[in-house]
Amino acid sequence: MSKKNRILTSIKRAATLGWKNFHREGGLSFVAVFVLMVVITLSASIFLIRGVAEIVIRDIEDKADVTVDFELGVPEERILEIREEIAEEFEVNSMEYISREEARTIFIQRFGDRPAVMESLEEVGNPFPASLNIRADDPYIYRQVSDFLETEYAELVYNIDFYHREEVIAGIFSVTENIRRGGIIVGVVLGIIAVLLVFNTVKMAIYGLREEIRVMRLVGSSNLFIQSSFIAQGAILGAIAGVSSFVLLFLLGFLIPTTYNITLEVNLQQYFLGMLPIVLIIQLGMGITLGVFSSLIATNKYLK
Repeated sequence: MSKKNRILTSIKRAATLGWKNFHREGGLSFVAVFVLMVVITLSASIFLIRGVAEIVIRDIEDKADVTVDFELGVPEERILEIREEIAEEFEVNSMEYISREEARTIFIQRFGDRPAVMESLEEVGNPFPASLNIRADDPYIYRQVSDFLETEYAELVYNIDFYHREEVIAGIFSVTENIRRGGIIVGVVLGIIAVLLVFNTVKMAIYGLREEIRVMRLVGSSNLFIQSSFIAQGAILGAIAGVSSFVLLFLLGFLIPTTYNITLEVNLQQYFLGMLPIVLIIQLGMGITLGVFSSLIATNKYLK
């Protein structure tokens, strides 16, 4: 028999023994598959909503901006010079210049259906200042820019709304950072639970088959061959849990309303169902990896 055939035969025998171990530990295997399925489903759900969450987070962070209003007499050229100076000194994402005329147009678009407001506007002319709308990834940058303008251009600046919204802006960035960290922590905790569960399942299988293991050693079976059957058992547990988790998520996907959108850019059901092929690969990979890893730990510790 060639080396390749011997390897294939060994794999087939290990898989057969792993399947028998899976059946022999029926109740424990069912519990292991169920908990693994829950772990994989929750982990896959975190992956699925991550894309939507990132869009929502970016949308929230886009609202965490700072507007600098300049005195009415400050010429446009001077404001644009200040904008260039800010861009050179600080790491900001963008700065939008809004002229007095653009500010007036925005106001009319918002309140044009109120005759009393429009009459008042006609009487006073254009009371709106030119402004810079600043966006950054770090709330500390907003404070640096605000303090810089207050120090260097106090006579040109009419108002900086950062000081009125500092706590709100800091709160937004804190919440979004906690969301990102929370997803990582939940994933790690779920992974540890899954590993411990499969570990104990394989441990019980080893104890239950200890007499058979002694006999297999007496007839010349290698330690690697005996170990491989329990690794196959862990892989089977993980594969069944992964497929079960996929079926569950697939069915849940049709319960998501098609008309409900978190933002105008994302339809939850379309996004959810469109990602399922990738999720199937991830779930199978995660289930088998957790099962094999846990089995390796258990067999290395208890097979002796």
